Amino acid sequence: MQMAEITNCSLATDKRREPASWVPKDISLQNRLVGMLPPFERALLLDHGELIELKVRQKLTTAGEKSDYAYFPIDSFISVVLDLEGVPKMEVASIGNEGMFNTASVLGAPISTFSAQVQGAGRAIRIHRHAFYLRRTEDALLRNVLFRYIYVLTSNLAQRSVCMNYHTVEQRFARTLLVSRDHANTRELFLTHEALAFMTGTRRESISHAASTFQKHGWISYNRGYILLLDEAALALASCSCYATDKTVYEHIMNR
Repeated sequence: MQMAEITNCSLATDKRREPASWVPKDISLQNRLVGMLPPFERALLLDHGELIELKVRQKLTTAGEKSDYAYFPIDSFISVVLDLEGVPKMEVASIGNEGMFNTASVLGAPISTFSAQVQGAGRAIRIHRHAFYLRRTEDALLRNVLFRYIYVLTSNLAQRSVCMNYHTVEQRFARTLLVSRDHANTRELFLTHEALAFMTGTRRESISHAASTFQKHGWISYNRGYILLLDEAALALASCSCYATDKTVYEHIMNR
């Protein structure tokens, strides 16, 4: 498995530092799950973390293998894939700064049933599963946040299965663009036709047609893997209801 490039040395090599001092507070708060924790509990969690850079198409885990880390994206985003023999690979979940990848580590499962790769390059906080599981066991506040997030993620997976079966390519394409914008926190996206087809669950030709239509309407500017969202309100109207539903469920469950 290709390892992420570590931008800071482990805290364990310098016991003189205060907890989380090397993961800047303003950066850690950009992950919404981490930001929901009170300062003391957040510091204890980040004491075990590494601020890393994730690269596009970098594999984080393979189905059936041990998954050693939990990832909390900052401005990167991760595609979760369910591998089925004889079926083209397709994204079943997209994880960005609203959550974390490797919820199996929350439940103490060492083996992942999913594969995962980086779809949008950027920063993330990485925590080894042993340290993460220990914090989850000892910290009731962290446990509460994580269990609510697992509920939200389960709801999203169910919503996506309906979306793939009943909504048009154009609706799913608009939804994918909006979700990617939210994860990257920018209107500028770097996604190829191949990546968009993978994320949307359709063919490259269908993505080319949808992108051309959106560009003619003036909603996006698209050229060789570079996308600029020009009319986000129009994209929200063009998207299926799944985009708004997912956001509503997240806000309702996580902000209680």
